Amino acid sequence: MPKEFFLPVPHYLQVDCYNDTNVKCGAACTQMVLHDIDIPRPFTRYEQDSLFGLIKNPITAGNVWHNPPQGIKRVLNDERPAARLAMRALLKPEIQALFNSTPAGAAIPYEFVILGDSSSDSNPDPGIPRAINTRDQIAQIELLSRHIIRTVALRGVAPIVAVREDNAHWIVVNGFQVADDYHDSKPRQRNKIMAIHIRNPLGRYTYRDVDCGSLPGLTQQITGHKCNLDPYQQDVVPFATWVREFMFSDWAETFVDVCDQSGRGADNLLSQIHCLASKQKSWLSAICNWLVRVYRAICRLFPKRQIDDNDATDRAKQAIKNFNLSQINKNVVPENTLPPYKVKRLDRNDSDYFLVPVGVGKKIWALINVSFSGEFGGATVLPINVPREYDIKNVRPNRHCPDPIEKDPEIVEFYEAIARPNEHHIAPFDEHPDFIKLISGESSSLRGRKIRLPDGSGPLEITSVIRDATFPYVWRPGAESFSAYRPFHNLKITVKGRQTPIPYYLPVDDYCLPLDDPTGDVVLPSANYLEIVTECIKQRAGSMVGEVLVLINRRGTTAMVMYKSNQTFSDINDELEEMRKIVCKCLQDHRYGTLAEFRIKAYATNAFLTRRRGGGEDVPLGTAPAPGGGDDDRFNISRCSRTASPPPGG
Repeated sequence: MPKEFFLPVPHYLQVDCYNDTNVKCGAACTQMVLHDIDIPRPFTRYEQDSLFGLIKNPITAGNVWHNPPQGIKRVLNDERPAARLAMRALLKPEIQALFNSTPAGAAIPYEFVILGDSSSDSNPDPGIPRAINTRDQIAQIELLSRHIIRTVALRGVAPIVAVREDNAHWIVVNGFQVADDYHDSKPRQRNKIMAIHIRNPLGRYTYRDVDCGSLPGLTQQITGHKCNLDPYQQDVVPFATWVREFMFSDWAETFVDVCDQSGRGADNLLSQIHCLASKQKSWLSAICNWLVRVYRAICRLFPKRQIDDNDATDRAKQAIKNFNLSQINKNVVPENTLPPYKVKRLDRNDSDYFLVPVGVGKKIWALINVSFSGEFGGATVLPINVPREYDIKNVRPNRHCPDPIEKDPEIVEFYEAIARPNEHHIAPFDEHPDFIKLISGESSSLRGRKIRLPDGSGPLEITSVIRDATFPYVWRPGAESFSAYRPFHNLKITVKGRQTPIPYYLPVDDYCLPLDDPTGDVVLPSANYLEIVTECIKQRAGSMVGEVLVLINRRGTTAMVMYKSNQTFSDINDELEEMRKIVCKCLQDHRYGTLAEFRIKAYATNAFLTRRRGGGEDVPLGTAPAPGGGDDDRFNISRCSRTASPPPGG
C-alpha cells in the first residue's frame, strides 16, 4: 500500500479568478500558507489584496513577476507567527519511517527562503538554475520533488512552487503519496514517488456568481459558490504529470520554490541539484540522447492503442482505488463514475485526454484525468470539509482589514461555512441554463452581435454559433485556465462574409465573453489568438517548417515560437533570420494586448509537441536571439530587432 501524507492547508482561490487574466496566484498561495501555520489568524475580505500589494512593494526581481518570489519570501517572514505549530513535531510511525531526520521542534522558528537562491532582490531569475540537457533536468526534478516531500513532512510547512511554462503560475504543495519502500536516504527514488498533492489557487471549477453586464440574462449561478469562498479543493498529481506538465518548462531558466528553511545538513539534495545544473554536455550524453531520439521515433511508428469511453471509466475507477481518493471525499467511489468528457489538447499532439466525472445526478465531486493512451493524469477532488476550530465570536480584524468583521456578511459567511461540515460539488459542464441558447446555431443568443479579430478585421456580424461535435472540449494552459480540469467549450462562430467558422474557446464555467471597450464587440481570448498566429506562421513559412507552437508568457508581453525545421537552408542562422521576419510580420498583423516581444526556437523533430518536454533533444537546433539573457534576449515586435528586456516571470 502507498504511504500518504498531507497538510490541512486551507484552499483560497485567487480573488481575481473572475477575471480573464489572473495575477494574484502568489498572494493566494501566501494566504494559504499563513493561515495554515497560524490557525488563529483572522480571515478578512481584503487580506489577499493587501498581501498582493505587500508582495509587489518594494519592487523586486526587476518588476518582471506579478508575484515576485523575493516579495513572497519577505511577506511570509514578516507575517509568520512567533511559534511553530507544536502538533506537527510528531509524525505517524509509517511516515517517520521514510526519513532518517525528525520533524522540526516547536522551538525552531519559521524561516522562509527561496530554495538555492542567494542573490539580491533585483535578480529576475532567482532559484535553482536548470540543467542544460533533458536527462539532467529530469534528475533535478526528482531531487527537487524529494526536497519538497521532506519540507512538507519534516518542516510541517507547505512550499510555494512556480510551475508551468515560464514559471507562469504559483501553486502550494501540501502533500504526497509514495511507494511503501520509498526512503529519503536512497538514490533514484523517482519511480517510487506516486503523486504530489497541490492546492491550485486558479482552479475556479464553479460557475461565476455575477452578471455578465453587456450580456443580460447570462448569470452564472449554478452551485452558488463564490470565487474566493470555496476553500476546499485537492488536486492529486501523479509524478509523471508533475514532471511533464508542471515542472518541465521549455522556457524558464530556474526552478523557483519558496519554502521554510530545511535542515540542509541532513542530506545533500541541494548540492546534487546544483551539480546537475553545472554539468556540460559530454560526448557520452550526446550518444545517449541520440539513442533516446531513435527509440522515440520507433515508438511513434507503433503508437499506443487509444482507449474508448468505457476504458477511460475503468481506468478512473482503478485510480480511485490506487490513489485513495475516497479518503478525500467518501462519495468519490468507483460506482459513482459518470460518462467521460473528451478533451483535445491545443498545444500537444499526443496528449488528448478524458475527464471522468465522479458524482450522482448533477452533483460532481471529482474529475479524473485519463489520457487517450490510458494513463492516469491526475484528479481534482472537492472534499467534504473537515472543519477547523474557528469561533466567529472571537474573530477580530487585523491590520489588513480595518472594518469590523461582524458587519461584513462575506466574512460571516466564510466562517460559518468552515465551522460546519459542508459538501462541495460542481455542476456538469453543460448545465448552465443559457448554454443551449448559446449554441443553438442560427437561433444562438449571440446572433446579431459583433466580433473583432486580432488582425483588425471587423467588427463582423455573428450569424450562427454551434459546438464542435468531434471535440466538444479543448484545452491548453494559459491565462484563461492553468487547470486541465477547467477546459474550454470548442465553439464554432459563423460570421457574415466568411465561409470558414471562427473557433472560439470558452471556459466551461464562464459564459461571460470578453468584450471590447467601449464598443461592446466580442473579442477572442488568448487561446484563440495563439492558434491564429500559429496558422499565420505556417502559411507564410510554407515548406520551411513542419509543426509550429506559439506560447505566451504570464505577463502577456513575450511570445515564444517553437517550430520543426525542415532545414531548407544550409545554415540554421540564415533560416532563423528568415523566420524572424515571418514571425514578426504575423505578430504585427495580429496585434494583441500588451504583447511586445518574441523569441524563436528551431527543432529537428516535432517532439516539442509531445508530453516529453525539451524538444526531443537537449538543445534546439538554433535559438533567436541567441540564449544567454542580458539585454539582447528578445526581438521587439514593432521594430523586429533585439530589445533590452529581462526574462519573463509568473
